[in-house]
Amino acid sequence: MNINHYVEEFTNLWNESENSFPSLGREIFSDEKMKREVEIEQYAKTARNELNFKKPDETGKKRLMLMYKQNLAAFFKNIFNFESDELSILSGKGFTSATADFMRMARRFDPGVKMEDVFQAGRNLWIINTLQLLMNEPVRVTPSVFAYSMLYPYSDNYLDNPDVSWSEKLSFSARFGKRLKGEAVLAANEHERMIFELVSLIESDWDRVEYPLVYESLLAIHDAQTRSISLVNKKENISEGELLSICIEKGGTSVLADGYLINGKLTAKQEWFCFGFGTLLQFVDDIQDIKEDIDGQLVTMFTSASKTSRLEEFTNRSLSFTSAVLSDLTCFSSSEIPSIQRLMTKSVNIMVNEAVGLNDSCFSPEYVLRFEKFSPFSYSFIKKRRSNIDPNRISVMKKIESYVFSNEELAIEVS
Repeated sequence: MNINHYVEEFTNLWNESENSFPSLGREIFSDEKMKREVEIEQYAKTARNELNFKKPDETGKKRLMLMYKQNLAAFFKNIFNFESDELSILSGKGFTSATADFMRMARRFDPGVKMEDVFQAGRNLWIINTLQLLMNEPVRVTPSVFAYSMLYPYSDNYLDNPDVSWSEKLSFSARFGKRLKGEAVLAANEHERMIFELVSLIESDWDRVEYPLVYESLLAIHDAQTRSISLVNKKENISEGELLSICIEKGGTSVLADGYLINGKLTAKQEWFCFGFGTLLQFVDDIQDIKEDIDGQLVTMFTSASKTSRLEEFTNRSLSFTSAVLSDLTCFSSSEIPSIQRLMTKSVNIMVNEAVGLNDSCFSPEYVLRFEKFSPFSYSFIKKRRSNIDPNRISVMKKIESYVFSNEELAIEVS
């Protein structure tokens, strides 16, 4: 794999992407938004009530899971206008059971793991599950899929922590790189021991000699992360081109590794798609995190763009870039490609629209109002629902944790 070639290719695709306001579907008027807001409040209330019970018997668990799936399907259909074939991907292709398996594996691996870290890692699982579906592979959690997904709450958050010094980050990164290469490395602390144990889980699935590209892809994302640390901590200003290449390399290599962890090999076109898919998701992540990154003094191409009045242009470009990457999935063999393609496009549009609403102070009022017209909810409602001090959100998360991590069969995320 030639990572530099991919960075150059997707840099060119970014530069060619349209910077005009994107097509976001049909406008959703205020009365319809209000109707949806009432519906989501009712859905959340019902979900909370269903969780307020003691351990059910087998019949009760099956009834609750069926009710949950039915309610969730109606929720996505009514709120986000997902079609039946798109909903069947979410509810009927193994995503729910894979998520439940993953959450239980996380607690077995680390009894002290935080629920929010499991949810963060679960995002990578869903990317892998989507790729599994495209490749006609079983939607499941293998030891290596679990391990790679969990590496990010353990390593990425550490590397992004502003309280950890640059020298500490580079020292850890060097030891981590040696372990990824298969060298025997003594962990410096308990945190590193767990990270190295996750690498061992990957090794249990993929022989280093027989599947060298699995480990090349893991080293590629590690190198991207190390380069990111080095550039972001430079004394002088980082150029726009450097920030773009960091973003592309980090995002692209992350999903490239996802692809190789599914069956150990990819065609050239599948490799291209995985890299591009990871890149567009990194763009979306950085837009979502822009306010948090600014507060944490983390430099990304989007925080930099917010200071040069180019954030709106970059947001538009991100959606144009997404359309280009998702336009051709014929490198995969799934018969459900059209449904998956539409689902992915809708999901990205929803995430970016929500990101604009949650970070509205970073955009012009005119741009925010224009985006909000296509949001399924008012931005004030989204902010309320996402509030970290919402007592219902906290109590539901605690309830989820008590059921999922006590080896029950029910795993539900309610926001």
